Amino acid sequence: MLKKYFDWTPRDIAYWEKIHQKGLRHFILWYGMAITAGLFFILFGLVAFIIWLTQVIGRPIHATNVIFLIGQLVFVAIVCLAAGLVNSLVTWVVEERLYRKYKNRSS
Repeated sequence: MLKKYFDWTPRDIAYWEKIHQKGLRHFILWYGMAITAGLFFILFGLVAFIIWLTQVIGRPIHATNVIFLIGQLVFVAIVCLAAGLVNSLVTWVVEERLYRKYKNRSS
């Protein structure tokens, strides 16, 4: 079943060549930071906000509560950015290996 994900067609090779031409930096910024980290932040930031909201519901909201929420969201953002960076780097390395393997086969 996993073979179909690692078995590239000429269309897949052409698609990766387009991505590859833009470079690693663009891939990390777009795929890693914008898409992956952004989606992670929306998901986990929402979870952190809901948990915070359930803790302060029915109580007066003080500045310390808001500062605590901001601290949590900053922490979530940093973790999500790190996860996006790692995800994009791992994806780049795996895709490059597959690209070279199938590019050499098709040549």
